[in-house]
Amino acid sequence: MPQHWLKPLGVSNPPAPLPDDWTAGMNLEIYPLTSGPNKPRPPQMGRGDLVLFHAVGHGRIFAAGKLLNNPVRHVHPKWGERWPWLYECRVDVWVPLIQQGIRSGDWAPKKAINRIRAGGEFALLTPEEYRTILDALANQSAACSRPELLEEIPPSK
Repeated sequence: MPQHWLKPLGVSNPPAPLPDDWTAGMNLEIYPLTSGPNKPRPPQMGRGDLVLFHAVGHGRIFAAGKLLNNPVRHVHPKWGERWPWLYECRVDVWVPLIQQGIRSGDWAPKKAINRIRAGGEFALLTPEEYRTILDALANQSAACSRPELLEEIPPSK
């Protein structure tokens, strides 16, 4: 049974938000998703888990995907060991520009937002919370998706 996560992308200290045009030059079939913490054991997220992307500094949820593998440890070319875990993630729902996403504070549970704001590398969601947020993202006018893959996710109640 997959777990469901809200995953921040971008950096607040020092400020380094993702570019608004985040898909430019990116392979959404195998999107490189990095994570911490910098510890010997990998994060809780794992193969088959479902992830919503939260843009730090933008305050938007702009994509959803599925982790294709368990993480591998690597040294990031810019951030070194700060986020040493790399996942391959298939992006299933997205908006081309982050500003076309939904406001995280309007949709994500307060507990998850508070965890992210406190520096958490990810926040656990219930399947129902995940699906509600996913539906809101997928209903944005600019949303793109892989409809055949959305059927894998149970509907919200």
